[in-house]
Amino acid sequence: MNAVLPGGRRAVLFCLWFILIQCITAIAGDPQISIVVDQQRNAPFEHGLVKLIAALKAKNISIEQVNQLKAAKGNSIIVAATGNSSTIASLQVPGKNHTVAQTAEALTIWKTIFANKPVLVINGFDDRGIMYGLLDVADRISWADKNNPLAKVREVVEKPAVAERAVSVYTMNRSYWESRFYDEAYWGRYFDMLARDRFNMFTIVCGYENGGFLAPPYPYFFDVDEYPGIQMKSLTQQDKEKNLAALNRIIQLAHDRGIGVTVGIWDHIYRGGIQAGNLTGSNATAKKYEFVSGMDADNLMPYTKVALDKFIKLVPGLDAIQFRMHDESGLKKGEQEPFWKGIFESIKANHPKMRLVLRAKGLPDETIQDAVTSGVNFSIATKFWMEQAALPYSPTHVNIQDQKNRRHGYGDMLRYPQQYNMIWRLWTGGANRILIWGSPDYASRFVKSFDIYDKGSYGFEVNEMLATKMESQPHDEKPFDLLNPLYKYYDYEFERYWDFYLSYGRMGYNPQTPSEVWHNAYKQHFGEKAGPVVESAIHTASTILPRIVAACNNYTFFPTTVGWAEKQRFGDLQFYAKAQSSDIQQFASFDEEAKQLIEGSETAKILPSVTSVWFKKTSDSVNRLIAAAQNAIGTKSNKEFNSTIVDLKILSNLALYHSRRIPAAIYYCIYKRTNNPSALDSAITHERNAIAAWRQIVTAAGDVYASDLKFGLDKVKFEGISVELTGHWKDELVMLQKNLDNLEKELATGKTAQPLQPIPSYKPAAEADNSKYFTVIHQPVLTAPAGKPIKISVKVTTPASVKWVRLQFRSVNQYLDYTMLPMKLSETKDTYEVIIPADKFDPKWNLMYLIEMMDNNNRGFIFPDLNKQTPYIVTNLIR
Repeated sequence: MNAVLPGGRRAVLFCLWFILIQCITAIAGDPQISIVVDQQRNAPFEHGLVKLIAALKAKNISIEQVNQLKAAKGNSIIVAATGNSSTIASLQVPGKNHTVAQTAEALTIWKTIFANKPVLVINGFDDRGIMYGLLDVADRISWADKNNPLAKVREVVEKPAVAERAVSVYTMNRSYWESRFYDEAYWGRYFDMLARDRFNMFTIVCGYENGGFLAPPYPYFFDVDEYPGIQMKSLTQQDKEKNLAALNRIIQLAHDRGIGVTVGIWDHIYRGGIQAGNLTGSNATAKKYEFVSGMDADNLMPYTKVALDKFIKLVPGLDAIQFRMHDESGLKKGEQEPFWKGIFESIKANHPKMRLVLRAKGLPDETIQDAVTSGVNFSIATKFWMEQAALPYSPTHVNIQDQKNRRHGYGDMLRYPQQYNMIWRLWTGGANRILIWGSPDYASRFVKSFDIYDKGSYGFEVNEMLATKMESQPHDEKPFDLLNPLYKYYDYEFERYWDFYLSYGRMGYNPQTPSEVWHNAYKQHFGEKAGPVVESAIHTASTILPRIVAACNNYTFFPTTVGWAEKQRFGDLQFYAKAQSSDIQQFASFDEEAKQLIEGSETAKILPSVTSVWFKKTSDSVNRLIAAAQNAIGTKSNKEFNSTIVDLKILSNLALYHSRRIPAAIYYCIYKRTNNPSALDSAITHERNAIAAWRQIVTAAGDVYASDLKFGLDKVKFEGISVELTGHWKDELVMLQKNLDNLEKELATGKTAQPLQPIPSYKPAAEADNSKYFTVIHQPVLTAPAGKPIKISVKVTTPASVKWVRLQFRSVNQYLDYTMLPMKLSETKDTYEVIIPADKFDPKWNLMYLIEMMDNNNRGFIFPDLNKQTPYIVTNLIR
């Protein structure tokens, strides 16, 4: 995927030569650098070239641009070309393979000498590849000293890990959407960032729980002559022309930077219900100008066919269409199969090259087969981990509520023979909304996890930061400013989240992208001394939200439109204690640990008490880094640094809150199992300590953020709880204190009741994970013949001696539970073995397995370690 060519002595000589040449050039008056490029260049190539020239000019480097190597007058040369350039071929040195990989977006950068002049060669397989190379060199010039601007450039050979790397935006609120939709400067800046970070797809989602706005989108852009009665209320012809022009302009701006555009059509007819997003409920505003009128069951199919055909013709630059397939799109169950069959046939007949992305939720086999039979070009997009961002792997075992359907995860769709590609949609907009986030390690592991479907993973999609801003708010309401004016340091709010995009984009392209990319970016933002410390702080703090969602998330908070780990207390303690975790194979629930304490049982799963220690240690680490960053910045702090520290303090105290609330939840579960009020008393003590941590969140947030963070529902009942996706952390504090009072009243009432049984004491874990207690040596079985038994062996040692070792396995099919096989000690010392019978797994899917172990101190561990890698091994069956 990536190889860094050995620079060593040659690179040092190149730099020294460059410095010498620049001194001579300065005296002679010749340009310092000649840039050799072809006269005919497409827009992405030109974009990269412009950025390269700007970076050199920022260093006061004199340049010239020529079309032939022999015309170069500069004493140093940069050659940039796509494909099999004759100029580049002439620079190749026998025995040195600098050939660019023959795959889309590939690039190579290398150094050589021509006519006694240092030459930097940037070669891309195509326009995106050359643009990425040029932008990389431009970035590295910005890191370097002006006297040696190419010193930071490295020789590389790169190609993309996955074909598609997408960012999606919602259009949930008309006012917020249109504040950006018509702003060409905004999109220019946005796409500059995405191109630099190597995203290659931008998805605009129309519809989605927003009261009927863009449901469907066609009347927002044009009329359909055959159906003059279908209109979007209050829009004039001039408005529609303006909207269509704006969309086409956005697409052009994206294409100029090597970025494709997908339009997500998530609502096909508006019928209220979940589509309303609470905008048509009792607290809705009177204005409903955004609704599409004139659609009904009779004209749904014929209108959609004509309108979709016209949409594709009027938006000729459109690269793909993403469809929501199930009843939340407005389609009734009886309508879905004929509707999609008709759409596939129409697309194939009229636009055979148009790529379709079909959302997996509610997608039946019959519709998948219709797509295959029709011959349309399609992929299937699925939810990676609920509608949240938890850990960077597909859950080992999804929650049972959705185990037998396609709402969550890949279900039973990773089949062979392969008939479609998968797109992994990580709903970052659920957990990551407003707090600064960045983690190249997370993003790298996320992309590597796509190996679960061998070569069937086409790409991924993440939501933009602030994705649900203004959701469920009146469509004519003015969007709020995220930060109060005293703390604002950017032109556009997305700019404060630069590491979020850098992490997913660069690691999405190449999971081995060198860490110097982040080191230098942080130095540019925060200075030589503070930059590395802030980088470490952000990357450490960015592990907190994923762990909260994985280990402490009640399944009710599955939807993006319900769960918000950054701001929510996750309900009253009584509700919090019911959480199962969202990977039930890896994490024990609060009640499981309570039961274990009462009954003396054992599990290899990660206990909540261990997670509690993990949160505390992570909080402590972030706090130390905050102090170190403040010391390093000294008197040079600025608004970006100060607001970053605020976010770090919020995240640190959020971890502390869950660390302290976990024992409260376990004690509450013990109380419910035993009816012993002393357990409730202990739960209250720990809950009080958790509330103290939340109070520190409120103090840290201060007045930096808006007092009403409008990101969704406001005090709306959902599955028996009140959902608050507005307000502030201080509002959650009020509710925490109110429920504490209720618990204390319950305790006062229950102290006279007869307890059913004595209670055990909560046992704080000694470590943040149990991996230190085990030494595991295992050769993963990565391939095996289908229809044959598979032997698994592992060497396990532990100071407390091994109590048992077990294999858990199943097909790569989430509809199935794992099968456990005891692993027996073999003749080889400390080595355990088991054979999986051939009739225990279906060759229609690959096989996956993990190894559980327990020592004689009742400490369990699951291998592979989820803290370091995907916590299961996939065996690709040879068919």
